[in-house]
Order: sequence, then structure tokens, then C-alpha cells
Amino acid sequence: MTIDELKTQKIWICWNYAMQNGNRTKKPCAADGGITGSNHAFRASWVTFEEARRAAEASSYGGVGFIIPKGMYFLDIDHRDEADAMVQLQIRRHDTYAEKSVSGNGIHIYGCCDYDRIPKTKDKDGKEKLDPKFYVKNPHNGMELYVGGLTNRFAVFTGDVLHDVPFADGTEAVLTTLRKDMLRKQPVNYRPKEDGDRAVFDIVCSLRKAKNGGKFARLFDRGDISEYGSASEADAALCALIAFRTGNDAALIDAVFRKSALYRRKWEREDYKAATIRVGVEACHGVFHASVMDHPDFIHFNAKGNPVISCPALADYIRQNLHYIFVRDSARHGVLRYVYEGGVYRLYADDMLKGLIKNCIASYDSEMIEMRKVDETFRILTTDLNYIKDSDLNADEDIINFQNGILHLSTMELTEHASDLLSTIQIPCAWSQEDLATPVFDRFMQTLTDGDSEIQQLLLEFIGACLSNVKGWRMKKALFMYGAGDTGKSRLKCLVEQLLGRGNYVGIDLREIEARFGTGLIYGMRLAGSSDMSFITVDELKTFKKCTGGDSIFAEFKGQNGFEFTFNGLFWFCMNQLPRFGGDDGQWVHDRIMQVHCKNAIPIDKQDRFLGEKLYAERDGIVRKAVHALRAVIQNGYRFTEPQSVLAAREEYMVENNSVLAFHAECMMKRPEGVKCSEVTTGQVYRIYQTWCRLNNNGYAKTAREFRTTLARYYHTDFSSMTIRRSYGNVYRDLLLTPEALQEYTGFWSSPEDDFLKG
Repeated sequence: MTIDELKTQKIWICWNYAMQNGNRTKKPCAADGGITGSNHAFRASWVTFEEARRAAEASSYGGVGFIIPKGMYFLDIDHRDEADAMVQLQIRRHDTYAEKSVSGNGIHIYGCCDYDRIPKTKDKDGKEKLDPKFYVKNPHNGMELYVGGLTNRFAVFTGDVLHDVPFADGTEAVLTTLRKDMLRKQPVNYRPKEDGDRAVFDIVCSLRKAKNGGKFARLFDRGDISEYGSASEADAALCALIAFRTGNDAALIDAVFRKSALYRRKWEREDYKAATIRVGVEACHGVFHASVMDHPDFIHFNAKGNPVISCPALADYIRQNLHYIFVRDSARHGVLRYVYEGGVYRLYADDMLKGLIKNCIASYDSEMIEMRKVDETFRILTTDLNYIKDSDLNADEDIINFQNGILHLSTMELTEHASDLLSTIQIPCAWSQEDLATPVFDRFMQTLTDGDSEIQQLLLEFIGACLSNVKGWRMKKALFMYGAGDTGKSRLKCLVEQLLGRGNYVGIDLREIEARFGTGLIYGMRLAGSSDMSFITVDELKTFKKCTGGDSIFAEFKGQNGFEFTFNGLFWFCMNQLPRFGGDDGQWVHDRIMQVHCKNAIPIDKQDRFLGEKLYAERDGIVRKAVHALRAVIQNGYRFTEPQSVLAAREEYMVENNSVLAFHAECMMKRPEGVKCSEVTTGQVYRIYQTWCRLNNNGYAKTAREFRTTLARYYHTDFSSMTIRRSYGNVYRDLLLTPEALQEYTGFWSSPEDDFLKG
């Protein structure tokens, strides 16, 4: 059968997202908007694929799916992409149609199978079910296997084809998958053929050992009803003794009673049997043996009927009831453990995770807590090999996690928190659909920017980028705020750090970033920089360029192996003076830097010592402004809106930072019209430049080749076009030394011309 043939069958429905027990799930919807389900009672509401598709589009449903018909199966593999070894194995094994899941991070495999060969059993209603020794949903490997006719389920269909072949007969593949991937682990010394008899046998043995075991033995073993007014009363009394051990399980009470000396033909009357069992159960007044009272699956009972903790079962209980992830830490070659709480994954130390395990035991009976059991369960969980990559955290660039939900930047829609969104950063405020007043922040920004609305917009855009998951290297920018102290520049940065939360930012200056053991400090950070960077000179901004460009960076921690990573955060530095740096100091490096000059120093008597608290109190409104500013950046092709003042400051900074351009600005001038070319040769100009560098504390001068290349690039020409040949050497065609430079440096350019400067 092909997928096109399947689409013509009336087995298709729609589905939409819904919240269930705090988790987002896929709820079936009828194409006509009514109620539907995978049970045959809803068969009249099933339609063809095309009808379901049109209905899903018209009603904006999440998608379509189909009821798995008898003779087909559906294998669902979660949280593994197509390159995963397990996925590849299953695709080869089944060799049938496969597609990607809705999330794109999972695989669906559909195929045909021989229904009669699938191991099955019947429930008490005679309905066939998959043999219970197999998982339908295996919590250990994230695989789910549904067989039409045995497992009541609909399959979500995406059409995102991964393996485009017709539906194949996968009976053998299904049987292999059941044996290899879905088999429950059997208890030690457990023999399936004796399962039913053994259950009865264990109950009888435990009842004989009970305090009223003599009474039970008289009824059960000897059929002695002398203590009762009638055989019916004795029957009811025996049922009451059995019910204490079995709970309200009529079938099991019946099975035990049939082994007793009281069993007789009357017991075969359904009305008598049901009434007698009911009287026996009611006689217990709802109090049964602990083993049949409500208890978590990890509580087992030994031969004496005493509760004990099963560590493997407790580990299973944790897997099923606690959302957590283990993340492979590339930097320290270890594992980080995160637990989902309050809509975000929070980093947990080992003892914190053990505390959660201990609380599970305490919720049943605190006196059963044994730390060796806690430790054993912890080891079982932490040796699971279901790790995710650190790059999978906060990878969805379209979302921002708020306390009241997940904001999707593309639609500005707020949705419920979901554990499948691997978010470790939650902004500590509620997203508001309405504008909120921020009077303190507005006045602060007016003072900080000297009333420049364009600079205010730029700062809001940058704040929005910091609070999002958008990869910082998409913008290829870093923020440098400079000026006198007490202007408020570091206060703004501290506010953003408060919003990001500890562990998501790091204080570090440019020199430390470039240092051998400093680069690793920015690993995993959303924001890196300094709130008060002193004036520094850096040889070259190699790491800075790689970080802002999205290149892979090599880093290492002292005493550990090195590793590579891509910095997805942003840089923000506050300082009194802009730093100096050497190496590659061309236009494209300076284009990575947005300089914002903060000019208004606040006098001490006017400084608000509670400004930080007041700004934080307005965080809901501030964040709303920043997010809307970020949307403008995204819509502008991930480009910040840089005002003319920033562009001019960049040009000035480039001149100041480049010794050649700084020398050109101070000591050279354009030749006025009608004035002869200079008699100072190009080689002499270069020696004057070297002297100027020494006298002005500009560090090492650039080489002669770098000097002339920089000048030529500045004028958008080449060196030969800038010079003219004279009998005494090469001179600049349209450039002269200023009179002041000629006067100050006369004694430094009288030596012979260097040959390599000619031509």
C-alpha cells in the first residue's frame, strides 16, 4: 500500500494542541469541528486526508493524523534526529515509509504487519491488547510502538518525508523491535507460565501467616463453618479475609475462593458470587493491605507483605514524573543536570537531584527513607545515556521565556510553558500585551543619552537582543559605552544582567577575553563584558572578531583539555576611555563596535541610591519596549539601527586607534590648489611617522608597507597613484606635511631615502 492509497481511506482526523496535566499534548479534532477520537465509536467523524487537510487549514488546527487501521503499525522515536544511530538502525530494519515529526526532532515510521503474529492478550472485557510484557511507550529509549487493533491511538502525519517508499510488510521488523527495544525487564526468578497460579499461591501463603491465619485456615483449608450461622455467611467471611489482601479485585477474589474447601456449585451462580464478593469487600470498610492500597509503582512488597523500595522502579517513576535533562558539557567534559520547574530548566547539583528522589520516598512514607536507596537510584538515573548537546539549550531563536508563558517573536503570541522547549533562561517578569508606563526608566534614558532618541532606540534594540535567544553573531555588533563616571552606563548594563539572572552573564574585559585561559569564561554566556573597564591596550582582537563573527573558538580551562565552541551571546563594555588595539584594525573590525558616548555625569547630590530598585520595578514595561525594538532589528535583516552620531564616532575611533590615520589627521593635509608638491619624500614622511609614534606613546609603528597601504585604502586608491617621481625621490601627489609637523620634526627626515620606499 502507498501513502496515496492511505489518504483515500476515511480514517483521517485533525488535531490541535491542548494542555493536559501541565503539559502540551495533541488532542484529536473532527474535521467538522466536533468531538472525535481513535475509538471506533467515533468512526462516523473520520474523513479522507484531503478533507482533513482542508479542515485543518480552515480552522487553523495544528495538523492532521490518521487512526491506525488494523494491519498497520506506527513507530514513534522522540528527540532523535535522522543522523542518530538508533534512527538509522530502525529505518534500515523496517525499510518502509518514514517522516519527520511535527517538532522536526523526531521520526515517525509507518508500515504494515500481520496482525495475527503480533503477541497479544485479552483484557477482562475480551478486548485484545498488546502482550503486557512489552512496552507500548518505552521510557528508557524514547520509542513508542502502536499496532492497529491493539493500541487505541491516532498517528500524527506531517508529510515531511524522510524515507519515501511505499508501506512495506514490517511484521518481522516489528517482532524484532518488540524483542530488542520494547521488552520489559522480567523480575529475577520469575516464570511467566506460573504467573496466575503464583499470584493465588502468594496470597494464600500470606493469609495463613497473618494474625488471623487460624481463622483463614479453618475456612480455606478445612471448610469449617461452625462459627457461622450459615454457609453463605462463611462464604462472605472468607471473601472478606481474601479481600483484605487483594483489594477490590473481584476476579482475584474469585480465583482464590475457587481453591478453598468452601467452593461448591452454588458459587457458579453469577448473582450469588457477585453479591458474596461485594459483601466481603464492604466488610473491609475501604481498609486493605498496604500492597493493594494506592501506592507508587516503586513500592514493592516482599514475601512477608512488608513494603520495600525498588530502586529501578523508583528510577522509572522519576523518569515518568519529573522533567529533567542531562547535558553534555563540552567545556569541562562532564554532564550538567537540569530540572524543569516553573517553566524553565534550572541547573541542579547532584545533592539537589538526590533531594528530589528522597522527596518521592517521603511522599509515601518518610520512615522508609534510606540514603543508600537514594544514592542507588541516583546512579541508575545518571548512567542513562540520553544526553543532549549543550548547543541544544536555548536554541529556539523565535522564543523568549517569561514567567507567564513563552513569547513567539514571529507572531507575538504568548503560549503555555512546555517542557519540550529546552529553555534555561526565564526573564523575571510577565509579558504584557499592553504598553506599560516606565517614567523612571524614561527619565534615566533621557539623561543617559542627552535626549538623543536615536541612541535610546539603539540601546533598546541591544537590550532586546540580550534578552532573546537570537544568536549575537547574526548582528555582528558589540556595544561600547564610554564617558566620564557616574553617567549611568553601567547601571543600564546591570539591569540587563539582573533580568538575565546569575549564570547567564560574566564580567570580563577585552584583554581577559583574548588571554589563554580567559576565553573559556564566556562559554555558555548570553552576555559578556565589563561594567567598568579601565583603559587598556590589546595587541589584537582575534577572539573578539571570531566571537562577533560566529566563528568557532578554541578555549581551555587550566589543567583541562581544550575545546571548541561558538559564542552565541553578545558583548557589552562600559568604560571611561575607548581601548586601543593593534593587529587588524581596519574598517571591518571597527564596524563590529557601536560606540555610545555618555556625556552627562550626575552630580553626587543628585544621584538616586535606589535607582537600581526603581528601574527593576519597571522591568515589565522596559522589557516590552526592548522586545518590540528587537523585532525591528529582526525585520531589518538582523541589523541594529545605528544613528549618524554612532557612525561618526566610529570613524573618529578608527582614526584615533589607527596610528597611521591618527598621524595623517594630525600631521598631514591636502595640498592646496596651486601649491607645489612637497619636497619631503615618502620615505622621509614614514620616518617622521615613526618618530611621531614614539613621542606620542602610540606603541609600535606600523611597517612602511602597512603605512602606505593604510593611507591608500583611506583614500580609496593605490600607493602608486598617490605618488609622483621627482629627481630626489618619490613624493605624495596631493598630500603635504602641515607647517607645524615640518617645524617639529625637521631633524628626523634628513637621512637618505630607503630603497624599498621607492616606486
